[in-house]
Amino acid sequence: MIDLDKINERKEVLSKDIETVRGRIAEAQRKIGEDQALLNALMGAFQQCDVFAKELDNDEAVEDSTVSDVENNPEED
Repeated sequence: MIDLDKINERKEVLSKDIETVRGRIAEAQRKIGEDQALLNALMGAFQQCDVFAKELDNDEAVEDSTVSDVENNPEED
């Protein structure tokens, strides 16, 4: 038979479970924030590589940039 004590015991168990889940959610949100910051740093580094590659390309560019790269490469036989 259900009585007030059993209900209160069940509420205690549920209360502990609620706190456990809240803690896990808070930890997951913290990790998401850290991963978002890491992703932003990685994306910035990736973009910087594109900038460096473009600068390198510009330094080595042929005077006439309208010339096709295919026409500039010797055919491999």
